[in-house]
Amino acid sequence: MEAALDSVNKRIAYVESKTDDLENRGRRKNLRLFGIREGAEDQQTLVNDMLTRWLELTPDRALTLERGHRTLASGKPNQHRAVIVRFLKFQENEFVYRESRRRDITHDGGKISFTQDLSAETVRVRRGFNTVTKLFVDINAFRGFQHNPCKLRVLHNGKINLFTTPQEVEKFYKSIQQ
Repeated sequence: MEAALDSVNKRIAYVESKTDDLENRGRRKNLRLFGIREGAEDQQTLVNDMLTRWLELTPDRALTLERGHRTLASGKPNQHRAVIVRFLKFQENEFVYRESRRRDITHDGGKISFTQDLSAETVRVRRGFNTVTKLFVDINAFRGFQHNPCKLRVLHNGKINLFTTPQEVEKFYKSIQQ
């Protein structure tokens, strides 16, 4: 009986992992923009015009958006809802994301932040790394995350190290501090 239950639990974990992977793959052409004020009507046209201006794109480098819309209501009062932009081509998404990281983009006096659109489970797992991530940001060794499964990437002595749990990262940090 216990072996059967263990088998079912493994199968559930596998299916959950596959579902999360599919959800993230479906979102890979999306970007989330934070800091755009509420009330701007046509999100797609507005964002396309803003991206062209913010990234100083030439007319021959026009972006093709499938759609742009606001997320559901934010849980915090007086906080603007994020805008989700879906690009026709993944390469355009990557270009905009890379360029936005290189620039300080502001609109109406506020900073605009760009993030990847990830599943709730991936965001939850990444948030679990927040405290240990700050340790490596301080020593300029943080190199982001590797997607599914969610692994933290850290540069040490010219080599990228991958970690699946915050405890592993903390142990590694303590070992390199000695």
